[in-house]
Amino acid sequence: MSRAVEIKNVLSCKINEANLHSYFIDFDLNDEGKAEQMLKDFVTLLAEEIPNFALGYHQGVMVPQENILRVLIEAANSIYKIDAYEKSAETYLKGECWDDDIEEKYLKRGEFGELILHFILKYFFNTLPLVAKVYFKDSYGHAVHGFDSVHINPEEKTLWLGESKLYTDGKRGVDALVEDLFEHFNGDYFESEFTIISKRIKDTEKNLVSAGTDPESWIKLLNKYTKLSQKLNKITIPMFCAYETKLFSKDHESEEFEREYIEEISKLNERFMKKKSKHPWNKHLNIIVILVPLESKKKLISALHRKLKGLQMLGE
Repeated sequence: MSRAVEIKNVLSCKINEANLHSYFIDFDLNDEGKAEQMLKDFVTLLAEEIPNFALGYHQGVMVPQENILRVLIEAANSIYKIDAYEKSAETYLKGECWDDDIEEKYLKRGEFGELILHFILKYFFNTLPLVAKVYFKDSYGHAVHGFDSVHINPEEKTLWLGESKLYTDGKRGVDALVEDLFEHFNGDYFESEFTIISKRIKDTEKNLVSAGTDPESWIKLLNKYTKLSQKLNKITIPMFCAYETKLFSKDHESEEFEREYIEEISKLNERFMKKKSKHPWNKHLNIIVILVPLESKKKLISALHRKLKGLQMLGE
C-alpha cells in the first residue's frame, strides 16, 4: 500500500472545494466491534513525519533505512528544545487541560497545529517545506519567521504561507486565524520576514536543487523590489484550524452526521470569509481554509506527546 493511500485511509477528506477543505480522523472497528476513530494510527503517521517537519531540506529528507531511528530521535529532541513544546508536554502529560480562555499562548493555540498543517499540505496539496521552522528555532535559538508553514509547490511554482490554530472552540480558532491574517499579511511584515526566509533558503540551496526546484526563483520572488502584486499572485495562503466538536457523538455513517458536519464546516468558513473580507488586500489573497474537527483536542495532543517522548527515551 502506498504512503498516500495509507494516509487517506486514516485522515478522510469530507469537503474538497476550491477554497475550502475539511478532513477528519476516520473510523475503524475496535476489539469490541464498535466504531472508533483511528487516533493511534493518525498519531503514528504524524510521528513518522517529524523528521521532515523538524529538519526538512536543511538536513535532507531522504533518510537511509539504517538511519531512520536515529533521525526520528534527533527530530523528537529538536522539537522539545523549543520551550512551547516542552511546556505543552509537561501540561498535557500530567492530564491537565484548559479551555481557550487560558492566557498561556502555547496551551491555547497548540504548537502541534503546525505539524498537522505541514502533514496536510505535503500529502494532500503536494507541497514541500521551503524552510523548516523547527530546525532554525533549534539551531539559531529563535523563531525564523512568523508564518506557521513556509512551503512551495514546485509544479505550480507557488509559495504557500500558512497559519495554524488548534483550539477547543472552532469559532475562536477561526477568529484567531483572521487576526493572524491582518497581522502577517501587510507590507512591513512581508519585507522583514521575507528577508529572513531568503537567508535561510541560501543555507539549504544544494538540497533544494536536488529536490528539483531553483532556490534563486524563490529568492527573486521574495526580493523587496519585486512588486507586491507579483508576490501575491504566486502566494497561496492555507488557513488551518483543528477544533473540538460534538459531531462525533453521532453515527459517522448516518445522514444526520453528514448533514450536520457540512453545516458546521460551512458556518465556520462563512464566519472566516466575512471577517477577512475587511482586509485591504482581500481581493488579491488566494486563501484556502482547512478545517479539521476533533473529538478531543486533549486526547490528540496528549497522544502526540507520549509518542514523541517515547522516541526521545529510545536515545537515552
